[in-house]
Amino acid sequence: MKRILPLLFFMAACGGENIDYATAELEDVFRPYEIEKGEVLYKISGVEEGKEYLIFDNWGHRQKRAKDTKAGSVPIKTLKIQTPDYITSYKLSCECVKYRIKDEPGVMYYDKEKGQYVKGNPYCLKKNKVVKEVNGIRQLVCANYVWEGSRRPNALYVVLHEIWDTASAETRKKLGPMIRGLSKEMSLGFLYAAMIEKLPTIKKIAGKDAEVYKVYGKDIRIFLWKNIILGSEVLTGKQLLVEAEKVNENPKIDETTFQVPPDFPPPVLYDTASKIFKNEKYVARQIVDIYLREKGAQ
Repeated sequence: MKRILPLLFFMAACGGENIDYATAELEDVFRPYEIEKGEVLYKISGVEEGKEYLIFDNWGHRQKRAKDTKAGSVPIKTLKIQTPDYITSYKLSCECVKYRIKDEPGVMYYDKEKGQYVKGNPYCLKKNKVVKEVNGIRQLVCANYVWEGSRRPNALYVVLHEIWDTASAETRKKLGPMIRGLSKEMSLGFLYAAMIEKLPTIKKIAGKDAEVYKVYGKDIRIFLWKNIILGSEVLTGKQLLVEAEKVNENPKIDETTFQVPPDFPPPVLYDTASKIFKNEKYVARQIVDIYLREKGAQ
């Protein structure tokens, strides 16, 4: 059975595409999504209420995801821009009024007074909070929210390139179909991979026929179309429902689509020597190694 698994996996993952794995570039083998570009608008309800937005091109190699929700009276806003080279992440945080700059390898922050990046990692010592009465209870709440961001190399692509770029032509022929299928595992959540069951049903979401997956032991459903999560639901405990309201397979994309808005502050920069990148690379390497080993690559 082990001998025919790679062939079956190739047919399932590639859908009949004719790919010369021996000479193919990584970005032609590993494709996060099965459509070249797209735009998805989500509605979120439950413990959070609001919207989420996804836009991508180049089969998902470039993508932007923005979230704008509330959990009670607390705003939750995030922005994530991802390319094969970098991941840039922003979140709306309570304003920091007192920092401590810690000297850490591979980290730089933007010094407003000097007008340039300098070495160091800013840690917040004091937030801008005040005491207010909320629902009859005096609480310490944030007085002002601001955007905070970071940028770091994309650890998953670094790991995949290390494997793919050093592989021989014969090894690539074996690895290719497996790496091709990795994107679906990543969409579903690799940590859940051994606990996920595909249900024999289809759920219509935003006009698309989404596959339905269930997580064993948890009342969680995931709805997948073309490797894109169109929805998910957690039905026990603090319930959360995410469902696509609109899917556009031909969105308008220009040079500004995947850029950070000009009014956002400069992000903290982490390079390959930083602890955060090393940790992310370690996790990515473990995920890829386990996946390839389970598929028979090692």
